[in-house]
Amino acid sequence: MPIKPENRARYPADWTEIRAAILLRAGNRCEWPGCCAVNHAVGYWEGPNFTQICMKDEAASMDVEAADLADGFKVIEIVLTIAHRDHIPEHCDPANLAAWCQRHHLAYDQDHHTINAYMTRKAKANNLELPL
Repeated sequence: MPIKPENRARYPADWTEIRAAILLRAGNRCEWPGCCAVNHAVGYWEGPNFTQICMKDEAASMDVEAADLADGFKVIEIVLTIAHRDHIPEHCDPANLAAWCQRHHLAYDQDHHTINAYMTRKAKANNLELPL
């Protein structure tokens, strides 16, 4: 996931090197159990499985429409992201980090995003809660 500007200062100065080391450890593949997505692969999801058509650098030279390649499925590029398992950007121990495709990173973070969205809406509403 892209780093939000308001969180940029929470990441260490050597984040680029840390990210590269995690991708190297993962072999540029999603580390989610059973996922076969490769960084910068072009393809589509069919249920839980990713079908790779080609790599990003090969896609530009292909002389067919993306829709023809995927039988009506949405063609995407896989971009591996580095997930903090504990959701704390300052905690960059390799055991706390995972290289995941967007699909699995979002799935892992779903509850965290739901709570953050609730807190954001609550703060914007500027309402006081009455004790029960």
